[in-house]
Amino acid sequence: MSMSMSKPISDQQLALNRSLHEMNPAFGNREQAAGVAARLPLALLRMHQIGLCSSVLDYGTGKGLLTERLRRELPESIRVTGYDPAVEKWSSRPDQPHDILTCLDVLEHVDIDTIDTTLKDIQYLTNLICYVVVDLQPAVKQLSDGRNAHILLAPAEWWVSRFSQLFPCVAAFPIKHKTGQYQKIVIACTKDSAHVPHMYSFLNKLNVYNLSMKGGSLKS
Repeated sequence: MSMSMSKPISDQQLALNRSLHEMNPAFGNREQAAGVAARLPLALLRMHQIGLCSSVLDYGTGKGLLTERLRRELPESIRVTGYDPAVEKWSSRPDQPHDILTCLDVLEHVDIDTIDTTLKDIQYLTNLICYVVVDLQPAVKQLSDGRNAHILLAPAEWWVSRFSQLFPCVAAFPIKHKTGQYQKIVIACTKDSAHVPHMYSFLNKLNVYNLSMKGGSLKS
């Protein structure tokens, strides 16, 4: 399968995201992804130990701090790749699927017109398990055209439905803001039902079930 026939992000949105990266040093630079990747090296290492993870792709890696952190903390026997079309250093899209794909706080920045292409790209580049976190609330940052940086805000069930159309096995749960509102949706997927126990083991190692978010911007 080749994704070259269509782009996962429009030229206009690509330019806006590039501009935001250039103007805002804090955009896309969190190596722990607001806590949802705090224990990611531990979870990936466990998958490696049981023979399920020799390659990792951070899809939408931003300025690449998470990718660089994984390269530091994981053994060299795990190949770590970062991809983000809006950042020159990471703009080279990998051709081959990776055992585990992460996509953290990325999809809310994608146009509604290209989101299905992006999700199909994620499906193709996932060999065993993908770990996705989507923000459900407005961002504190704005694009240069005046829009909120989170241009695609949708209910949690909308995202779960989208992934369920592409992956036969999906697990999902919300992360709440300290006020009690849903802040993010966590989605884990696998193409093979035989890997469902491993998918849940991976989530357990991440230990994000009880994570509570602070700050940010909430819908009124």
